[in-house]
Amino acid sequence: MTVFIQETGAGQPLILLHGWGFNHHIWQPIIAPLAARWRVYQVDLPGHGQSEPCAYQLPILIEKLAAQLPKNAIWMGWSLGGLLAMAMARWQPEYVQKLLLVSTSPRFVTAPDWQHAMTPEILTKFGQNLQRDTLNTLKKFLALQVLHSDTARQQLRILHHLLENSPIPAVTTLEDSLQLLLTADLREELQQIQCDTWLCLGAKDALVPVGVGADCQILSRRLRKVIIKPAAHLPFLSHPALFLAMMQGFIDEST
Repeated sequence: MTVFIQETGAGQPLILLHGWGFNHHIWQPIIAPLAARWRVYQVDLPGHGQSEPCAYQLPILIEKLAAQLPKNAIWMGWSLGGLLAMAMARWQPEYVQKLLLVSTSPRFVTAPDWQHAMTPEILTKFGQNLQRDTLNTLKKFLALQVLHSDTARQQLRILHHLLENSPIPAVTTLEDSLQLLLTADLREELQQIQCDTWLCLGAKDALVPVGVGADCQILSRRLRKVIIKPAAHLPFLSHPALFLAMMQGFIDEST
């Protein structure tokens, strides 16, 4: 199975993993400054963009990524991509020198001991609607990602352009990856990750509540939390200059 990877720039490898329903183009607005410093690998996750599909089980996904990406890299995962980056840092630690997590969580849905998350009903409803109307379901998901952001209109224009000019993942891929978000629980894995970890959250995020940052810091002594107060689920898109400054500052300080 082939994973599509767009490579740009020179230097230490920086792996970028996108979120549910998207592809590597989501990172394009910040690629130029990243590629000025690192060798950037923009990955299309299996079944998304130009990558061939595979079963959405974490061990299989990690195996597919490891087969085509370099070791000793910085890994940055947004949303679903953050879940995969956490799994890689835990199970293939030789690949991950530093872990950068953006608007993500080791567990995306609530539990009696995990309150800063979505209720399972939110993701379940998206899954039920996918078969009936895939495109409009994805558009509603886009609107939820920018909800409450101070630059929601600008972000929606970018997201709609991306949606209209990219291949839409097959419904089976969308359903399987959504099921992964519903069922995955990497809290124990996060406790065992040994590399320096950075978690960037938007204070207005409707999908990953900002309170999850403190919960993750309890789990991992290596994790540093930063919050972009006006941002929602896409801080690198809504506030790119601030996001890049915080990200690069963390990498330089931890180095």
